[in-house]
This record gives sequence, C-alpha cells and structure tokens, in this order.
Amino acid sequence: MRLAPPDRVLLRLPSRLGDFVMAEPAARAVVEAYADAGCVERVTLCAPGRLLALFEGCFEGARRLPLAGREDPAQWRGQRVALFFNGSLGSVLTACRARIPHRVGWSSGGRGPFLSLAIRRSRELGPRRRLLGRALPRPFGCDCRELVTAAGIAVRASEPRLFSAARARERVAERLSAAGVPAGAPVVVVNAGSRPGSAKAYPDDAWAAAIAALAQSAGHPTVVVAGPGEEERGAAVAALAGRSCRAPVVEARADLLELAAWAARASLFVCADGGARHVAKAVGARTLVLFGPTDPRHTAEHMEREARLAVPVPCGPCHRERCPLEGAAHHACMRGIQPRDVAGRAARMLAGGA
Repeated sequence: MRLAPPDRVLLRLPSRLGDFVMAEPAARAVVEAYADAGCVERVTLCAPGRLLALFEGCFEGARRLPLAGREDPAQWRGQRVALFFNGSLGSVLTACRARIPHRVGWSSGGRGPFLSLAIRRSRELGPRRRLLGRALPRPFGCDCRELVTAAGIAVRASEPRLFSAARARERVAERLSAAGVPAGAPVVVVNAGSRPGSAKAYPDDAWAAAIAALAQSAGHPTVVVAGPGEEERGAAVAALAGRSCRAPVVEARADLLELAAWAARASLFVCADGGARHVAKAVGARTLVLFGPTDPRHTAEHMEREARLAVPVPCGPCHRERCPLEGAAHHACMRGIQPRDVAGRAARMLAGGA
C-alpha cells in the first residue's frame, strides 16, 4: 500500500520517552507531506499526553490524541491508515477493532498477521545469535524512517528536532536568577534522575563526586535536574553534592517541557543514557552521556555534539532493566565509570575540547 493525502492517518507513536523523540523525524515527514497537500488536519498523533506536550510549537494543524490509559477503538474510527511506531500488539488489535483497513508496522511480537503491511526488521547473526537472529543493533530512528518510507512517504531530515517552550524557558531563567546565577552565565546541567532500580542509573554517590570534581575543575554552576517520576534520585544527588551545586534544582512537578528548557539553557548536559538524553540532543544541547547496559549502536547517529563514557564488562551490553548479578559484578558497567573521568571529560568539553 502507499500512504497518500488525503487518506486519514493515525500515527501511534512510542510510549517511551527516548523512542518517542527518535520517532519525531518520521512523524514530521508524514505531517509535512500532508501540510504540503493542504490537509494536515487529517493526521492524528497518538501517544501519552505527557510526551505529546513536547511537540509544542511543532506540527501545527495536526490532530493530537493524548492517551491517559487504554486505547479506545471508538477514538480511532474513521482513519484509513495506521502507522505503528510502538511495539505493542494491543495497539494493532485496537486498530483492527476500529476497522482501520490499512495497518503498517513491524512484524515482530506477533503483530504480523494483523498488519496489512508488516515490515521485518533487519537481523544479525554472530556470537550471541538466536535461532532466527536478533534485531540488528541500529538506531531506532532508522527503523522509524524505513517504516514511513515503506508506506510511501519520503523523509527529508533524519535528526530529531524539538523546541523549548517560552514559558518553560522563563521558568528556568527565574530559578537561575533566584539562585544568583547571572543571565547568560555558563551552566552545567546534570540529569541525575532515573527509574527506581534501573540498571542505567549512575550511583548517587558517584554523581555527587563527579559534580564536586567538576566544580573544582570548571568552576561553572551545576544544576541537578530530574525528569517526572525521578525526583527522589535527583534530590538525593543534590543533597550529597551539597555546596558543589551552586543552584541545585529538584522540582516535584517538573515536566518534560521544563527538562527541555534546562537542556536548551545548558552549556553542557550530562546524563546517563535514557530519555532525557534524547530530549537534550533534540533541542541542540551539547551532551556527555554515561553508558551502562545499553548497546550504543542502538542510538549511534547524530553524534556531532555528543561524547560518551563507558567501560567494557564481560556481561554487557545486556539491555536488562535490572542487573541480576551480585557482589563485585553487580552493576559493574555503571560503577566502573569513575567520577574523575566524568568530571575530566566534561571540563574538556566546556573548554572547547573533545
């Protein structure tokens, strides 16, 4: 099948923050194609509401369908095509119940029989191969662009692009001013939050030590932020760092728009691999990313303004949400990244080096 205006199309975008941002260029390609044809109102963007808020200032005219719970077939009826950028079988079945005739997505996860156009992801064989291989470790954004291209839409630009909202930028400026940081002064923003128990998390004491070392070597104010649901970790790091943070910030009601504004304001955005990193890159921030259990090849594109720190471990990359190992091997991929190395690399980047 070939998607073409004026077909009504629903884009079911990912529910995870990082994947949502990486899917933005593919979604933009569809919206631009419909805008060029004068029927952008026939595009529906469907995702959790907190994620759709990041599209403020983007995709004007397209309909937005925020998810607050389960997908409702009644809200999807009337669409001719559904593109699935998420990996949910439930979403595809919802489209079937909504009687959407053309359904385009990846064939994995048992979705193939329910799709009118099932795209098979590239597989790789090698030392860790499975019976049918495993998904090729390549950037998720590439998969999204291939999906849209298979549906007949050309993707003009591959780099995710977000904008920080004016009201969020004003909030950031107010908080820095209240902390005594002059307007326009260099600021290092450390996203120290993480999901509870996540294997991607850098230890709290290591963050605090890195912040203290960076304060001595670079001398810039350091702001500790945390995304929604990560406030407890952010508060713990800020408390441990103490005076090293000239403007420690943890906001119980911080949303993704404010996180984007902090990233846009930062001279350097330091974080572990996760959704906040993708938001920061999409608003143009220079980033230093700490990698643990994730294979960096899954996001290895648009690296011009990003540096990475990682240590090789025998068990990685495992892609596990929780580390199952005990003793010295527990969480070794993240604990092996030394705070002095984080501070040193950040200081070099702030000084204009690599």
